Amino acid sequence: MPDETRRKRRLGVLVTLGLLGANLIAFNTLLAAWSSARIDLTQDRMFSISPATRKLLGSLEDDLTIIGYFSKRTHPKLAPLVPQIEDLLEEYRALSKGKIHVEIVDPGENDRVAQEASDRFGVASTPFRLASKYESGIVNAYFALVVKYGDQYQRYGFDDLIEVEPLPDGDVDVRLRNLEYDLTRAIKKVVFGFRSSTQLFDRIGKPVRLTAVMTADRLPAAFKDVPDAVRKAADELRKASNNRFQYEEIAPADAAAEAEVSRRFGARPMSVGLFSNESFYLYGFLSVGDHTEQLPLAAGHVSQASIREAIESSLKRQAPGFLKTVGVVTSQPSIPPEVMMQLRMQGQMPQQPPPEFDQVKSVLRQEYNVRDVSLDGAEGVPSDVDVLLVLKPKNLKDREVYNLDQYQMRGGRVIVCAGGYETQFGQNGLDVRPLDSGLDGWLRHCGVQVSRTLVLDDRNQPLPIPELHRTPIGTFQTWVMRPYPYLVEIRGAGLQNRTVSGTLDAVRIYWGSPLEIEPGASKKVKVIPILSSSEKSWTDDDVEHAASVSYTVPQGTKPHLVAVALQGRFDSYFAGKPVPPAPGDSSRRDVPIARSPETRLAVVGDAEFVSDLVARVLGRQLGEAYVQNLGFVQNLIDWMNLDNDLIAIRSRVSAARRIARLAKPAEITIEAANYLIPLVVLLGFGLVRFVGRRKVAPLVRPRETGAIRVPAEV
Repeated sequence: MPDETRRKRRLGVLVTLGLLGANLIAFNTLLAAWSSARIDLTQDRMFSISPATRKLLGSLEDDLTIIGYFSKRTHPKLAPLVPQIEDLLEEYRALSKGKIHVEIVDPGENDRVAQEASDRFGVASTPFRLASKYESGIVNAYFALVVKYGDQYQRYGFDDLIEVEPLPDGDVDVRLRNLEYDLTRAIKKVVFGFRSSTQLFDRIGKPVRLTAVMTADRLPAAFKDVPDAVRKAADELRKASNNRFQYEEIAPADAAAEAEVSRRFGARPMSVGLFSNESFYLYGFLSVGDHTEQLPLAAGHVSQASIREAIESSLKRQAPGFLKTVGVVTSQPSIPPEVMMQLRMQGQMPQQPPPEFDQVKSVLRQEYNVRDVSLDGAEGVPSDVDVLLVLKPKNLKDREVYNLDQYQMRGGRVIVCAGGYETQFGQNGLDVRPLDSGLDGWLRHCGVQVSRTLVLDDRNQPLPIPELHRTPIGTFQTWVMRPYPYLVEIRGAGLQNRTVSGTLDAVRIYWGSPLEIEPGASKKVKVIPILSSSEKSWTDDDVEHAASVSYTVPQGTKPHLVAVALQGRFDSYFAGKPVPPAPGDSSRRDVPIARSPETRLAVVGDAEFVSDLVARVLGRQLGEAYVQNLGFVQNLIDWMNLDNDLIAIRSRVSAARRIARLAKPAEITIEAANYLIPLVVLLGFGLVRFVGRRKVAPLVRPRETGAIRVPAEV
């Protein structure tokens, strides 16, 4: 009987375990199709698909293919990353509701696939050094992704996907850089980067109207062909839009009509010349819903094509998802005059310094159409430029300032990175000297001033300093990191606008200048602070101090604004002033636009923070800081374009999360608590046990005096 009971009990346990396992399998199978059946407890939901990506994938209208080229025989550090990529691609496929097709292939196993990958997408294998207990040598492995949409594609190779960080023990940590950002950016680029005019009007989704205020019979000879060009461009766009583009032409002929166009658009008669009483109208106003922008019909060479390009560029700035064009204005690095003279006295031909901002342009090309822009041309800034990035302007002439001003008056968005000083690195070390941008008057007119001082901060980025050590076997050089207040590190509360900075850990400003808001600017436009130094920052206008790493924090420190944005309608700096003549065409007569539509101007009191030269001098130790500075510029451009989709995911994993340093009293308190709390708990536990034992009655009571008890016999 006991054996049979044990068998039944064992059988019951086995049946119970089997049923429990079957239920677990069924439950997991049920949850496999439920992608949201998980909880991400990390800060900022680091391991969850962002809302921006979900929105993009849900809006896909046509099929898109993502091809992963991965070799089965690859480097041991790369092999664990492939399943991570496959899992994320599977999530993209599920969220797209079947619009995304995923293919994972190994070109190393099929010559035809390898040839196709090379010919169609430019995918090639990468040589890796392989070392294990079984073999060593070089293996050529594939590690690439291709996002394909129609005949357009975006390729990411090994260098684009992987981030390698050296470890103290000599090993390296290999991880994915930011796969969600790369995939989402590629999908946006191939899907929305190339659209026809018909699709442009479909995406606008609002009524579009071009109103031309022109007096064709009174136009100067230089503008006689403009009315016909406007009408032809309007007719072409009307056909392309399936009659969703409307054209209206107004020719003010009396005082009442002039008052009406002045009320509706702010248009006033233009003068033929300083000594002429004749006047004319030549304005173009493009209205999209309630938003109106002025088109430059009286500036430069105007043709049917240029008018259409200007209209489409304006529509693309307002249509969500279209690829933006960033114009970059830079100046060629110059050799200091004393160095130039010294080289010539030695009979040497000085070499031209390399370009200073190639890296930032290279990074921007991954997401935008980037083109170099010159401000000294007769035509000014091209109409297809959505955001103009002005990096380290030097001695801009009046015509260059005029072209910049008129770009802003047309509704263009401008980012100016200009401090009051520039740095030179030579054989004699660091040289900081004043810099005249030529934009001081224009910036003050807009409402912001770049101070002629340097901002310093006790919260700073260390500077690598060489040290020479003399030993019996010779002299050798080492590098040590020393605090340097001119490399301002902006964290925490200094990142005043999280919409711009996103989830960046920090932004660094190198030899920058503080900004001051001009009185009355806040009444005309909205002032939006972006970056400011810490409460332990101060300013200094003595450039000689910059050559030393030793410093003392003075009294009266306070935060200083180093990046700001102004939003609203701006008045032209050249309103009521003579227009600077165009180079090589003294007979040309431009009529400036007097007031801008709603637009934005951002000013950063520094350009060295994205300089290639400065990044090379500071060294590889500060590579992460430079990458985050470039990310800040990308975020700022997205924000200027009113496109915040990628800001939240660009730097989700690019910044190291540092533990905030505690003050000394807090450190002592926590350390004392680590010793005292366990001791108090242990003593309390012992006291409770002791009291409890005192209350327990003994098993054998003490015998009573004078009495002897004999246990009874059973």
